Amino acid sequence: MKRLAWRCLFTVVMSLMAFGGFSDNVQAKGMDSEDSDSGIISGGGGIFYPFKGKPGFNGVVQVAGKISSHERLGIELEYRNYEVELFKAKDIDTQSYIVRGIGQYYFRSQGISPYVGLGINLAVNVFDEKEIEKKRSSLNIKRGVGFGSGIMGVLGVEAPMGQQLAFFAEGRVSGDFQLTHYEKRSGKDKLSIESLSGLTGMGGIRLRF
Repeated sequence: MKRLAWRCLFTVVMSLMAFGGFSDNVQAKGMDSEDSDSGIISGGGGIFYPFKGKPGFNGVVQVAGKISSHERLGIELEYRNYEVELFKAKDIDTQSYIVRGIGQYYFRSQGISPYVGLGINLAVNVFDEKEIEKKRSSLNIKRGVGFGSGIMGVLGVEAPMGQQLAFFAEGRVSGDFQLTHYEKRSGKDKLSIESLSGLTGMGGIRLRF
């Protein structure tokens, strides 16, 4: 299951690199000096609070481009490490690898600016299936990997730290669900839809190029 997660991670990183190359090509085609910093790379981290579980660490890397002076569109990779309730078994160790398309709207084009955002994501969630089976002996989990999707809302603020650097702080609310295959001891195969939704508080640094 870890191999599958790392393959997903590799695919996402390659996508981010391709997106970065696209941003470079857009810049090379003739933007004036005012718009020369149309590409943005962000990195940050914080705490993810699942609605059903215990909080844990999250980290995010984002590559985005300006559509206008107020709008940005990008791709981000998020990692979460937390404990959540799965199959009615509490406190199951879970790691989520999420790739997300995200759009953000900034209320000011310069200086300190609040912003809002919306994201749509796909996820690979790796969890401890043996831990579930210990707590729910009637279940036989086929594999400790679930595939999910969801949406996310963002409310944040960005403050410049120079011509190319900025600090950001934001809160996020996400509605995430995963589909998991399992088998009852009676031999019947079933699919389960599990909620991995929660709140995130985080901060980080943005670099314009």
